[in-house]
Amino acid sequence: MPTPADADVLARRAALARAVNEELAVAGLPVVPNDTGLDRSVAVGALVSVDPLDDESGGGVFVEWVTHFVLASAAMDALSEGREGDPSLHLAGTVASAMQDAIAEILSAAGYTVAKDVNDMAPFQLQVKSRQSGLSWRDWLDAQTARREEALRETANNRTPHARGEPPS
Repeated sequence: MPTPADADVLARRAALARAVNEELAVAGLPVVPNDTGLDRSVAVGALVSVDPLDDESGGGVFVEWVTHFVLASAAMDALSEGREGDPSLHLAGTVASAMQDAIAEILSAAGYTVAKDVNDMAPFQLQVKSRQSGLSWRDWLDAQTARREEALRETANNRTPHARGEPPS
């Protein structure tokens, strides 16, 4: 019987999933929001999800590419109608494989540990195991934001007479 992960594990997974979403967005990939009720027929991009089961039951953080509805539908029709040689099947498989490789490479370059082929029911899904500690674009952004805020404070103080100790006019 599958066992759910405890609250601490789920909180860590949620933080990891949020970081993965941000990482992929910063890399320029469209990210599918999975908590807004967005109709999947209009979604395209990287979908990051958290499986609430414990590690032994197959839980974790997963990423998969959501192919455009038109291509996905054409491939599903070909598959359901037994047209194994249909070009849409080949294209859909190539897109899924290429995007899995691209996402894995992007996340690996950003310090994440990812695994392919962890779920034979979802062959193009990646599992994100962890992220190595170290500097990232987020550290640069936080430092840049702090510098800008300080510069704005200094500018405001220099323009405000009472900030310079002068009486109001």
